[in-house]
Amino acid sequence: MKNVELKIALIPLVRSTYDIEEGKKVFQRQLNLLKRFEGVRWFAPSQIVEYVESMTNFLNTLKKESIDGIVLLSATFHLGDLALSVSSEFENVPIMCWAVPEPDYRGDRVRLNSLVGAHLDFSNLYRSGRRNVRFIYGTAEDERFIKKFSRWLNAIRAIKIWRDSKIALIGGHAKSFMNIDVYEPELFKEFKIIVEVLPLEMVFKHSPSEEEVQKIEEDYKNIYRYDENMDDVRLEKVARLAATFRSIAQTTRSSALAIRCWPEFAMHYGVSPCAAMSYDMASGLITACEGDILGAVTMLTLKAFGCKGMYLSDISQIFEEENALLFWHCGVAPHTLWDGRSERTLDTYFAGGKGVTVGFVLKPGPVTIARIDYIKGWSLFLAKGEAIETEKLLKGTYVKVKVKVSDPIGLVESLVQKGFAHHVVMAYGDWYEDFLELASMKGWKVHAEI
Repeated sequence: MKNVELKIALIPLVRSTYDIEEGKKVFQRQLNLLKRFEGVRWFAPSQIVEYVESMTNFLNTLKKESIDGIVLLSATFHLGDLALSVSSEFENVPIMCWAVPEPDYRGDRVRLNSLVGAHLDFSNLYRSGRRNVRFIYGTAEDERFIKKFSRWLNAIRAIKIWRDSKIALIGGHAKSFMNIDVYEPELFKEFKIIVEVLPLEMVFKHSPSEEEVQKIEEDYKNIYRYDENMDDVRLEKVARLAATFRSIAQTTRSSALAIRCWPEFAMHYGVSPCAAMSYDMASGLITACEGDILGAVTMLTLKAFGCKGMYLSDISQIFEEENALLFWHCGVAPHTLWDGRSERTLDTYFAGGKGVTVGFVLKPGPVTIARIDYIKGWSLFLAKGEAIETEKLLKGTYVKVKVKVSDPIGLVESLVQKGFAHHVVMAYGDWYEDFLELASMKGWKVHAEI
């Protein structure tokens, strides 16, 4: 979600016993290079900083701007009181301690000693109890630096997205699924996310725009083929649901919906919401089935990282001989993840013919498997895989994923025995390191399978 602007401060720290003229050049060059990062507004003092007193006005400016992150550039070696002062003023703002390579020697001593300065800062801050502090080495033109710095920005962006997010919980979680329940005060404490509980009747009685309903109906007809029990009456209900969910999200200013999708929808509304949720996911609205709030949080996090293709799924089968797992759900994956080969259908295979879902195989490609959960504290499950070409033999949306670990049974056993909920997010792309960066910043327990 690169359109969410981050406010990041770059503070160049120096000591006049070193080559501060070179330090000034380093600062200006790196600031210019940093401005290439998308979605970041940079704040920097007009001069390099040697004394705490000289940055007081600048720090006051940062407070007024509600800064999201601070980079302490070790332009030369410097005294540790500078970083400690910044840390005291911005206790909850993530800090990056940055060391740059040493330039060519002139005379008989190092000119910048940047590495030692950044090392001193990080050690001081970490030992004083700060955990949202990171160290980085290199320059903003180096590929390794760019990747690592981008992950740091993604973690900060996720934290900012959470802070500005609300999740609408429609109807509560599915019957007996207490493992996806969450204690709202803990959720707010960790993420600053508000949950607004809405009754199912609000959905059943909602009247969305008829023009939008008709457009969605046409979209469905262009994308999917009906199964033998599907008809235009059911399609109209599905399209009305898709429009309703979007309208409710806009009205309540919710970033995501977590929906109790059975059994009431089929019984009282006439169709299940699976196909409607699939449509809305394809248009960018995060919808989590069965009232899974932390499934929605995991997807919100991926969206903040920049992921455009994700799917809340069950792990339904283990193919030990293929080193693969089946990621399946009853039909909520967005059609934008279609493999381009399988037939796309609107199916009514459960709930007495009222369970309208979409059906297709998902596309191949590298994926990240993730779940943020609360298990006697905040935890993160992570794994890497490769979605592979899969024959369409089932209803619903699914794909086989060849996992990176050599023991797929062991991976699933680890997921289950650590207490994680039975839903995971399968996201296209490699977001493994981004999650690790975020978990480190937040102090979460990580269960990572590579």
